[in-house]
Amino acid sequence: MTAPDVLPAPASRHALALLRFPDPRTDWVVVTVATLRQPPTDLPDRLARLHGAVPLVGARLDGEVWQPGSPPEIITVDGEPLGHPELDRPFDLATEAPLRLVLNADGTRLGVVGHHAAFDGLALVAVLDALTGGPLPSPVASPPPGEPGSKVPLLTRLARPADRVAPTPGIWPGDAFETATITVSGKGITGQLAQACVAAVAQHNQRHGEKLRKVGITVAIGGPAGVGNVASYRRIDVAPDGDVAGQVRVALTSNEEPGEQVSAPKALMKALTPVVERFSDTILLSNLGRHRVDGVSQLDFFPVARGRSAVCFASAAIQGGETTLTLRARDLSPGDARRLLQAATAHLAGNAVPADDPAAR
Repeated sequence: MTAPDVLPAPASRHALALLRFPDPRTDWVVVTVATLRQPPTDLPDRLARLHGAVPLVGARLDGEVWQPGSPPEIITVDGEPLGHPELDRPFDLATEAPLRLVLNADGTRLGVVGHHAAFDGLALVAVLDALTGGPLPSPVASPPPGEPGSKVPLLTRLARPADRVAPTPGIWPGDAFETATITVSGKGITGQLAQACVAAVAQHNQRHGEKLRKVGITVAIGGPAGVGNVASYRRIDVAPDGDVAGQVRVALTSNEEPGEQVSAPKALMKALTPVVERFSDTILLSNLGRHRVDGVSQLDFFPVARGRSAVCFASAAIQGGETTLTLRARDLSPGDARRLLQAATAHLAGNAVPADDPAAR
C-alpha cells in the first residue's frame, strides 16, 4: 500500500468506489461549516503547514492517480457561506485541489469543503481543527477490505426500490441546507436519530400524497483516525413503523462492507448506470459524534445528497458547544427542507405533531 503522505499515489479503494460511481448527477462535495470562537489571524500559514503534513490537501487527480499540487486559495465571501455558490460548486479534480475553504468577511464562519474521494467527514473535522489552532493531523490510507456484504439486499432493491422522499414540485437550482440544534443523550444515539428522521419523512410524504412503505437507509461509519477518505457505511431496509433504531444498532455492529468499496470494476460500474437509482436510499444518515475542536463552537456537517431521494441527515457535536442536526436535499424547496428538519427534531424531542394536524403543514 502506498504511504498516504507521499505523492504521486493511486486512488484508494474508497476513492475508486466514488470516482467510478455510475451516477452522473452526483458531484461528491462534502460540506462542513463551522462557527468560529474568534476570527482566524493566521489561516494561510496554518493551511501551508497542513499541506506540508497532508499533501492530499493540494493534490490533483490525473486519471486515477493523485499528483502533488499547491493548496487551495482561501475564498472570502460576504455573508453566510451556506448558500454561496462557491461552497458546493463541483470540483474539477484535474485542475484544483480536493479541498476548498470559504470564509465569511468577518471571520466568524468557515466552510471546509472536500471532494469525498479525498476526504470523509471525520477527515474534514481534523482539517478544521488544524486550521483553527489544533494539532496537525496525519494522513490515513484505506485499511484492508473486509468481507463484502451479501448481494441479496441489492438484488431486492433492484426488484423493489426503496421509496423516495417526496420531492417538492418544480425545479430547484441548488441543494437546500438546513441546520437545527438538538439535545440527545443515552445509548444508541445514531438509532435515535434514524428513528426520528424516518418518522419525519413519513409525515412529509403523507403531506405530499406519496406513500412510504419501504425505507432504505445508508448509515455512515467512520474509519481509522487521520485525514483521507476511509469511511464506510451499512445499508438497511426498514418499515417506517418498525424498530428503526434497533436495526441501525445491529447494522453498526456488522463487519461486512458494501461490495463496491471492496472492489469497483470500471466495466461493471459503468454498466449499472441505467439502473443505479433503483439501488438508492430513502435517506442517508451520518453521526459524526462529539469532538474537541477548541476554535469552534458549532459544526454544521452536510454529507453528499444523492440518488432518487437525494436527502441526507447528519449530526455533529462540539465539546463545550452545540450539537447540530442538519439536512441537505437536492430536490426539496427551502421551505420543505426546513419543515422536514423541524419534524425530525420534534420527533427526537418527543414533541411531534401528527401528520394530519394542520400545525404539521
